[in-house]
Amino acid sequence: MRPVLTLILLVSAAAPAAQPSDEADDQLARSLDRRDLPFSAFFHYARIVQAGPGHAFWPKAVEGAVDTAGRLGDDVLLPNLLGKFPREAFVGLPKETLARIDSTLALFAFRAGRIEDAARFAANVPSDSPAWPESQYVAGLARQRADPAKAVQAFQEVAAMPRAGRDLNELALLALGRTLFGLHRYAEASAAYQKIPRFSRHWDEALFEGAYADLRNGDPGGALGKLHSLHSPHLRDEFVPESLNLAAIVFHQRCLYPYVRQAVAAFDRDYLPMREQMKQVLALRLPVEEHWRMLAASDSRLPSAVKHHLEKNERVAGFRALLLALDRESARIRSDATLGAAAGDLLEAIARQKELTEQLAGKFVQGRLADMERLIGVLEGDKELIAFETTKGEKEMLETRADVTAQLAAQRLQRPAMPQSGHEYWPFDGEYWPDEIGYYRYTLKDACGRGKDE
Repeated sequence: MRPVLTLILLVSAAAPAAQPSDEADDQLARSLDRRDLPFSAFFHYARIVQAGPGHAFWPKAVEGAVDTAGRLGDDVLLPNLLGKFPREAFVGLPKETLARIDSTLALFAFRAGRIEDAARFAANVPSDSPAWPESQYVAGLARQRADPAKAVQAFQEVAAMPRAGRDLNELALLALGRTLFGLHRYAEASAAYQKIPRFSRHWDEALFEGAYADLRNGDPGGALGKLHSLHSPHLRDEFVPESLNLAAIVFHQRCLYPYVRQAVAAFDRDYLPMREQMKQVLALRLPVEEHWRMLAASDSRLPSAVKHHLEKNERVAGFRALLLALDRESARIRSDATLGAAAGDLLEAIARQKELTEQLAGKFVQGRLADMERLIGVLEGDKELIAFETTKGEKEMLETRADVTAQLAAQRLQRPAMPQSGHEYWPFDGEYWPDEIGYYRYTLKDACGRGKDE
């Protein structure tokens, strides 16, 4: 995170030796702000803020920096700028400015692992502030381990809050499901995941995690139904390697070994090549910004499912939004002849910020790629254990001469429970329809000889 501040200081140091007066500095920032050049205005507000509270225009500069950072969609520049000052320095600023500062610093502290600081900053945001939904979400994240009951309450409030926005509503529902799962309230966790809209940004996560909650709640048919949706052609670009291992485990619990082998084969076919491709990319030790450029639509160095998974990440979306805003501002400066010689300095500052942002974004993507490659490696080890246990189970069946076909034929498949109204029952015939995805359920027989009938 430090390079962002380093950039601002480096560019500031490149300014002419004859520094403008405090008032002129403030007027320049406000002039750029009025021209709808938010980064350039932020850059000059930041110079005043860095000077400290002793600067005559410091409070107004903080207000301007908060406002322009919000218009940029920034969550990196502003917290780095403000994070070096104690909160007491901001007391006396307008209520909404202070609320946005607290919300920004809460998220920044949480990402840095300073959980207590995150909770403290979030608690300062008043409920009537537009920043309150995000601060409540961060407060819930900070409480997940120490006080999960309060975290549940916070996530429920954010999930039900229209002004939070769709993305934050979905994130709150995901966090609610995870918190309830950690409390072993599996039915409630599954219900939370089901509230996430179909085909939305986070629906793939909701399907997988909801399947796990169903399984722990004693509903393997519901779990397999969610995994069936997740593996449909309509969601083929999702990165969900854990889902195949989970499906294999469910089938293994009922000694349905041919289905176990199908899931294992699908994992090998779909994810081992992805792992190899990511390993090769990481082994090249490219400059960090190259990892960001790999997300371009025309770049084929990463598997499409990996790129899709990364593009949905909130941090990646934030980096992309900031870079697009910088591009728009560059175009605006080039088309404004009234800026004269100042245009060159403004464009240089934007170019440096773009370079640094791409480096930060590339480093983040590089770390996520390493995590994804490592995850597949761990799951491959689990898969080998499942395959071994499957071979062992098949051997035991042969040795005991169990008549599996007759045993399965003797079991009845029970039709899944249906809601009272608004639904119809259709057996799956191999054809996927968009309006059916998300509503599948499996009915299972048991080949283990325990007499269980589901």
